[in-house]
Amino acid sequence: MAVSTGHPAVEEEHFKVTVTRMNGVPLAKMKVTSEQTVGELAEAIKTAAQAPDLNLLLAFESEVLGFDEKLAEAGLYEGCSITAIRFPELFLAATYDDGTTKIWSAESGDCERILETRAGNVTSVAFAASGLSLVMGNMDGIAQLWSIGSGQLIREYTGHSGPIVAVACAPNGRLLATGCLDRTARLWDFYTCSVLRVCTTHRGTVTSVAFSPDSRALATGSEDRLMKLWDTDPEVKRKAEKMNLSGHQGSVQAIAFSPHGKALASGSLDSEVKIWTISSGRQEWSLQGAGCAVCALGYSPDGMSLAVGGTDGNCRIWSVGTGSNILTIQCNHGIPAKVKSVAFSPAGTRLATGSSDGGVHLWGSQTGEERYAFELHQPPGHHAPVGVFGVAFSAGPVPPTGGRVKTQPRVA
Repeated sequence: MAVSTGHPAVEEEHFKVTVTRMNGVPLAKMKVTSEQTVGELAEAIKTAAQAPDLNLLLAFESEVLGFDEKLAEAGLYEGCSITAIRFPELFLAATYDDGTTKIWSAESGDCERILETRAGNVTSVAFAASGLSLVMGNMDGIAQLWSIGSGQLIREYTGHSGPIVAVACAPNGRLLATGCLDRTARLWDFYTCSVLRVCTTHRGTVTSVAFSPDSRALATGSEDRLMKLWDTDPEVKRKAEKMNLSGHQGSVQAIAFSPHGKALASGSLDSEVKIWTISSGRQEWSLQGAGCAVCALGYSPDGMSLAVGGTDGNCRIWSVGTGSNILTIQCNHGIPAKVKSVAFSPAGTRLATGSSDGGVHLWGSQTGEERYAFELHQPPGHHAPVGVFGVAFSAGPVPPTGGRVKTQPRVA
């Protein structure tokens, strides 16, 4: 005799979904069921593509889907579009003077996605910790979060009274920092867009912001020649400003925490690069032979090297241990265009540079060999390529281990 479990049978719903690449190009239309898992759909896509060894993630409405999640639970429906993303894959974002941001594959050199903001020129860019979204700072004082998978605007951070010139996402994925021409830096809740702290003691534009590796401290650099360290805990009301660092004779243009979080590097228009010990605030190292005003800098992932971009069109890599120049890269083939942004790849084997003449290049960090010279961006009506404000690396989205990370709804 059959035994009833007391639970009604789940009726499967059949529907079709469109699978696209990151650049929006359709790959396939798949017939699926509501009880099918995301992992099963990923395997079906790989089978259809005759690529069984491909590592694949699926994203829907700016969220990476968990492999064990059922399609009904994920909210998929008839006619919806999901994005198939290879992983691990190295991506490079470049922001241009006209407000365009392009996402390049550092593996193939192909442009995977173009994001065009309506908020004016994009001045700065940073990947979110998830690797699936991108924060942009804009000339109109608004920071925006964009989905790389869908190319859609997710949400906006408003409150500044001038152009945003620097953005940074905390490694813990919960915080965002912006630096502005209004002489303030703001610390935001990444998900709710609420302001957790307004840093108001700088006397010039806050040109650069950076989070410590543990996300517990925020560093700011300014035209007032100072660097400051702030506590990121919103519960700390008094003495949130933890430290003042002074010593530069010109505007501080770039700052970066070392990977171990014990040191902070700063670069200035006075042509000096300095390294500071976080625990004591003491200057440990000063490089006075940079050769030109400093526009950008970045640590290698092992913390042993520092890349410095300057106004003379060169990117110099320095040994942190000895202070010696390891490598000099002529980023623009001898043309003196400012190297406005530099970034090491997550493995440290490649170095990206973005310049005021519009050049975006990928170099071998050990030899200086050019790996890619990405296509110049020349919008219609422009007589020459537009310049690059910033470059940033991402190793791509991370497979979720406990279901997907929820995000807030997109703005209209």
